[in-house]
Amino acid sequence: MIEEYFEPLGARGFAHIRDLSDGRGIGVGADEAVILVSVVKLFIAWEFRTQVEEGLIDPRTPVKVTAADRLGGTGTAGFRYDAEVAVWDLARLMMEVSDSTAADLVASRIGIGALRSLPSRLGLERTRLFGPPRTVLEAVARDLDVSDLEALAHVLASGSVSNAELRATSAWDPMRTNVSTPADLTAFLRHAWHGPAPVAADLREWMSRQLTGRLSRLAPSEVEVFGRTASLPGWRGEVAVWEWPDGRRHAIAVFAQFTRDNAREVELAMSRAALALTERLGQ
Repeated sequence: MIEEYFEPLGARGFAHIRDLSDGRGIGVGADEAVILVSVVKLFIAWEFRTQVEEGLIDPRTPVKVTAADRLGGTGTAGFRYDAEVAVWDLARLMMEVSDSTAADLVASRIGIGALRSLPSRLGLERTRLFGPPRTVLEAVARDLDVSDLEALAHVLASGSVSNAELRATSAWDPMRTNVSTPADLTAFLRHAWHGPAPVAADLREWMSRQLTGRLSRLAPSEVEVFGRTASLPGWRGEVAVWEWPDGRRHAIAVFAQFTRDNAREVELAMSRAALALTERLGQ
């Protein structure tokens, strides 16, 4: 069904699509483990917004972002100076620009226990959440025998660790990192879209404002797209909802594993796969 898009690239695709109305779904490798990377931020956002709705978190609470928190990258993760940001705005940054420091700080507010128990509470039997980005990076540092995250950043920037060595660390190992399956992820999106209206509305808005997307590249122009991406060397993923003008709504999860230096081509293949799945589901 989608293999023709990935096999010529030396890649393997894992995908699932689910109709948000009736729950019908089809896929390829839909029950195989996929590492979440930044897709974990979607689960953090859902739990955060739910706790706000339940009155457990005041969204106006100021959070100090310091050098000790910064992981490097976009948003507060790449700030030069300390800043104070409302926890609500950290959640937005986490989703809109994939701010990993914001994800850590929001996760600390909801509680790691709440994050880890979320899959079982939602009936996602093949999803395991270990923690936010810092948890994953700390494990990688241990795997590479690096003293701390600052040292890890220098090691990665220097290029002294090969992609093959990185792929041998826990961040690439489904047994030791945040993991799900394409089918579980589309089930989660269906739950989120049908959840409490205020929670669903904010999650929908945050996903709509994601600055980069892959599955939307070949989406018809009339389709409204909501997404969250994931990236590692040799690994790409995205979960999304496509809303069509005729009222159809599809949850889509596509992940790809590859070994060549052809990430752009693989990302285009992911978009082709998403479009093919929507066409197949409509038959």
